[in-house]
Amino acid sequence: MMGYAEDHPKKEVLGIFFGTIEKNHTVVVEKSYPFRVGGSKEVDFLDEDYVRAVPLIRENEGKGLRWLGWFHSHPFTIGDHIYMSNKDVRHQKPAQSQNPYWTAIVINPYQINDPATKKGMRAYRLKEKRRGRGLSSKVLSLDVKIID
Repeated sequence: MMGYAEDHPKKEVLGIFFGTIEKNHTVVVEKSYPFRVGGSKEVDFLDEDYVRAVPLIRENEGKGLRWLGWFHSHPFTIGDHIYMSNKDVRHQKPAQSQNPYWTAIVINPYQINDPATKKGMRAYRLKEKRRGRGLSSKVLSLDVKIID
């Protein structure tokens, strides 16, 4: 994931990842796939990306890995830019509504050495509303391990 972002340091990148969830709810990324390079301030999933994901889902499920989410970059040089934007939240909500483990990982190649991050990455999910009434727009930070 980070290598893909480093290869395109002035553009946002996007991809998907597979892995497992530990008993303590830590997300373990075991395989990631870069999908596309966007513009300097945004990148979007396209319909063809979902088509491209189908054989990857089959391949990884055969290895005991689940499609757990997506990653994308916020490649800005000044400040902490590893967060979920309003647009990111809008992308996250429908997928997480279908899969409660759906996770977004935001990366910034300029923050690899930032001790407040996990090597320039943070993982997020949206908080559930009370009484199981869907998802809020409140973003929760998660523990993540990157094996890939």
